[in-house]
Amino acid sequence: MQVKRGIIADNKYYSCIIVFSISIFLRLIPEILASPYPIGYDVINYYLPIMKNFDHYWPAISNQFPLYVSLLHIISEVLRVDPRIVITSSIILIFGLFSLVIFSIARNLLHLNNLQCIFLSLFVIFQLSTLRTSWDLHKDMLALTLTFFCLSYISKIPNLSKKMIAVITSLSIFSVLADRMIGFLLTLSIIVFSFVKRERVLALIAIFISIVYTISLIANFGTIASNMELVGNEDKINQTYNPLNLIVLFLVMNGILLPTGIVGLVKSKINIFKIPFFISLVGSFSWIVFPNTSAFLPDRWITIFSIFLSLFSGYGFILLIENKYIAISHKKLNNYLVILIPFIFVGSAFAMSPNNSYLNIYGVFHAYIGQYGPLAMQYNSISLPESRSLLSLIDWINNYTPEGSLIIGSKHLRGWMELELENRTFLFSDNNTKLLHSNKYSELYLLESNLVAEKLANYSLMLSYNNTDFSLYHLKRIEQK
Repeated sequence: MQVKRGIIADNKYYSCIIVFSISIFLRLIPEILASPYPIGYDVINYYLPIMKNFDHYWPAISNQFPLYVSLLHIISEVLRVDPRIVITSSIILIFGLFSLVIFSIARNLLHLNNLQCIFLSLFVIFQLSTLRTSWDLHKDMLALTLTFFCLSYISKIPNLSKKMIAVITSLSIFSVLADRMIGFLLTLSIIVFSFVKRERVLALIAIFISIVYTISLIANFGTIASNMELVGNEDKINQTYNPLNLIVLFLVMNGILLPTGIVGLVKSKINIFKIPFFISLVGSFSWIVFPNTSAFLPDRWITIFSIFLSLFSGYGFILLIENKYIAISHKKLNNYLVILIPFIFVGSAFAMSPNNSYLNIYGVFHAYIGQYGPLAMQYNSISLPESRSLLSLIDWINNYTPEGSLIIGSKHLRGWMELELENRTFLFSDNNTKLLHSNKYSELYLLESNLVAEKLANYSLMLSYNNTDFSLYHLKRIEQK
């Protein structure tokens, strides 16, 4: 009843607390449920290993837009806090701030009342695309939060003070330096908007941001060049990026949002957000021009597009409810709840249910979209039960194999191995079969693999350890006579 009275009283601060609290709770619960294991592919394979051995990794990550992970490292070192706590706390806070930015856009640009602002904010944060981004694409989530915030204020130029313009420009630079894709999206959006508005201040900001982004691209040229090598290279075609898979992903992410998204897009006057909406839409279908290649990451663009679409879709639902096209009840609050509750259920199931839960409707499409992201957030690079089994295996390796041993396995295990393996070397490759047939190693250990089913003519093979999910084989090269 207090919540209801606060909403009706149109107290924006009270409403902000509601939205922020729900978003923090939504992002915190998956972490608690997964404990003691982390969730997020990049968390286990990128953030945690880098923060554990930052100096060792710096030459490699210095040309990969390292701003965010560097900031996390500084926080961890200065405050003497465990890296995992820093990583987890940061993404939870960023997720909460993102919900407040959506609330601000709803109130200040769309001019909605408190009930509508709360509805739109919750509608966006419970979307699969938003939760999936927060799962492991932490720097993307930060860059998106800053991008939404900066665009909402840039739209008000020239009615901003010089101090506010300086703040927005600084945050835009931070966003551009945090992530390459979001940096491109923000830079191009500001450039296009400057042509539309024809404001001198806006043009100067666009030029300045473009220069900063260009410099960052030059500094990261090696990574970009390697991606460009994938374009038109038949030897490096990625079959997971086929048209059918990407169409299914697009429909799963956006199908239910498209009808009201079109309504919101047409009726809204927040033109500055329509620019990244269409840019990300083009990126989502880049596979039409460049099929079967991961170079342009169309799956990532689909996710980004879905977040922008959810903003317009939520606004479309509001217009339909307010104009009584959706009037299940004579009370508006009930009408908003009828729309919101299914999205809350689906988002909560994605965030909190086990990876193989029957509640997760996205599991139906696993064969098509499983390679683009998790079916549930209760997952890192492997499932949580597999994480438990892998740690038992690593503990056995540390105690019962000779120091300096070489272990070969899946690339998905590389983060776990770096964090837990002691005085041994873990080796992974895109082609472990080729690696084994090279006769390069005289003795090694092989984690369970389809290679076991093959006859390894150049190695003798003996099972050393196995548990529910993993087996470890001891291989010795057979000397050819």
